[in-house]
Amino acid sequence: MAIDEKMIQELPLVTLLAISFNHEKFLIQTLDSILAQDYPNIELIIIDAASSDSSVSLIKSWVEGKKLPIQTIFQRVTKPITQNANEGLALASGKYFQIISCDDILEPSKISKQVEVFLTSDDSLAVVYCDAIKIDENGVSLKEPSFFEERAWQMESQLPSGCIFPMLLQDYFIVAPTVLVDTQKVRDLGGYNSNSIMEDLDIFLRLSQHFSFKGIYYKGVKYRILQSSLLRSTSVSNRQINRLMLYSNFIGQKGDWDRFIAHQYLLIRKSDSIIFRFLFYLNRLLIKVLLKKVAQLKEIEHP
Repeated sequence: MAIDEKMIQELPLVTLLAISFNHEKFLIQTLDSILAQDYPNIELIIIDAASSDSSVSLIKSWVEGKKLPIQTIFQRVTKPITQNANEGLALASGKYFQIISCDDILEPSKISKQVEVFLTSDDSLAVVYCDAIKIDENGVSLKEPSFFEERAWQMESQLPSGCIFPMLLQDYFIVAPTVLVDTQKVRDLGGYNSNSIMEDLDIFLRLSQHFSFKGIYYKGVKYRILQSSLLRSTSVSNRQINRLMLYSNFIGQKGDWDRFIAHQYLLIRKSDSIIFRFLFYLNRLLIKVLLKKVAQLKEIEHP
């Protein structure tokens, strides 16, 4: 996005909330990627969640001499991520914000591309998300498809946008560090739910009941997959069980989704059965096929 000096004064402020917990090996890469953003109106809030490694000293050294507006919070005791997120949110001055763990990396144009979407959209837009590639502990790209590629999304028109609440119930396709979020809309919902077992999915589901989302076909994040990461340390069925526990909070709310949620519970409860596992994955495959057909119909109607 080409920006002159006059435009800089008019651009909305974006808050980057970086949370570190024993990330001494990666956090400088994360902070440098924030500093390297080509969007010129950014503030940074760094929260260290009582790390036991050298993260605190690295952060203190890194912030020295930086022109970027920076606030730091060094927790004395480890707190839930939702509490750290809400403390950071309370300090945020930006019209938009994102949370990033200090082991992930932002591409230089990630924020500018997403702000541009907000500026060209109506006030109902709450979240702009993008794709992410997966990297290992050493920053090497994994030989795995990106999160969009896993779903065979090959163009922007295939990305779920608008009212995506029912789609999020079927498939959690948004990766937390890929988003840029309207700050006030999150505050209006009371911030992050301290009782949630999946704080990012919880806030996205709540936002999607009231506001619209927009996806952009862009790999804006390098998402680090460690052996301790949720994607590696838990089975597919256990991750789905956690999601379904969260989904149960939405039973009886907007939309006729009770039957779907109950059906998914049944499949997971019977996940030890080969037949039920087959039915579960067949269900997901059908969803992907239907989404692709809808995208094709949209292309025909609006070439």
